[in-house]
Amino acid sequence: MFLKDVFIIALSAYGGPTMHLALYQKRLVEDKGYLTTDELMEYFSLCQMLPGPSSTQTLMSIGYQFGGRLLAFLTLLVWVLPAFVLLTICAIFIGAFQEQALDYLRFVQPVAVGFVIIAGIKMVKKTVRNRQGYLLAAMAFIVTALLRHPLDTWVNMKTPWMFPIVLVIAGLFSYFDFKGSVEKYEPIKMNFPWRSLVSFVLIFIGAGVLGKISSNPLVILFENCYRFGTLVFGGGNVLIPMMLEQFVNHSQYMTTEEFLNGVGLVQAIPGPIFTIASFTGATAMKGYGVFQEVAGSFVSTLGIFLPGALLIFFVFPIWKSIKKHPIVVKALPGVIAASSGLVLAAAYLMFLPVVLNWIEPGDFFYTNIKSSNAVNWVQAFIIGITCILLYKTKIKSPWYIVIAVFFGIFI
Repeated sequence: MFLKDVFIIALSAYGGPTMHLALYQKRLVEDKGYLTTDELMEYFSLCQMLPGPSSTQTLMSIGYQFGGRLLAFLTLLVWVLPAFVLLTICAIFIGAFQEQALDYLRFVQPVAVGFVIIAGIKMVKKTVRNRQGYLLAAMAFIVTALLRHPLDTWVNMKTPWMFPIVLVIAGLFSYFDFKGSVEKYEPIKMNFPWRSLVSFVLIFIGAGVLGKISSNPLVILFENCYRFGTLVFGGGNVLIPMMLEQFVNHSQYMTTEEFLNGVGLVQAIPGPIFTIASFTGATAMKGYGVFQEVAGSFVSTLGIFLPGALLIFFVFPIWKSIKKHPIVVKALPGVIAASSGLVLAAAYLMFLPVVLNWIEPGDFFYTNIKSSNAVNWVQAFIIGITCILLYKTKIKSPWYIVIAVFFGIFI
């Protein structure tokens, strides 16, 4: 019965973690009485402190409470399955009819940029509460957006690593400059589920090593996604800049247009935003055949969700102690503030190829902008309208994509 309720939620779960939480409250707390509101908020708070998909981990925690690891794992499968199937099918279809599909979806791309802009603004408003937070968010934006291309040129830095480095620095700054009060921490004697933590670390190390020495794209996709799932704080919108950098700019598995189509489609399909890995995994394997595209989607989806699942298996039994640890309390605000800056950076980096016209594609120095017809005003107008409607109205996100596809087909 619990899994049936999870599946019903999965079919209506639009709008990101906040909307997902509202659905949990309505069906699992108010309608079914599986847990109390206080318990739900405690689980959500715990998962906000962990890397990975917070709404997915919250749902797994509820499953863990009722049926241990097995039910938590089955909860994850049921929750992810609808979005995995739909996004994989979309990626395969777009890959098979690429030229026509990209033309039909050309208005989805600016709408997707609008989604990310508003997600970043709302995240800043929701999570940043003091001057330190605004400074860390600004630092993250400046380094990963405005300085991205100069840094890559000057120091030959592997740009995908900018994001975890920025998050670590923000966490350290927050820890050492923490001004608030921390409750006295009293360690609790308990049996730690070390097997899950050891598995989490060994897979991270093993995937990293294999990703370096292997040329198999499926291995590389799993490593990339497992790394993302390990390092992302703040939800699926923080995942987008990391994927954009890795798959578009660094590995060049897909074009910016293809990636933006995935960002738009994941907003139109129910389920966690992290399932964008299903789309990017299948898209990265286009040209290898349908079986390989499905395999790419599967290994990417497995990689993105596995770290969060293993962390829940380790942390949930000891969460009452973990959430009050001084290191977590002091460092987490800085990590979350910087994460909001990364979302705004993603919006900026996606804005550049969509709105501005470049002499050499992919070279985003302003000296490379075309002197005549520099701005694509239609795309800029769509982004502006999308941002206003998202911010001022309660129109559900799938309708934006439906309308964008409609105009793409008939105009």
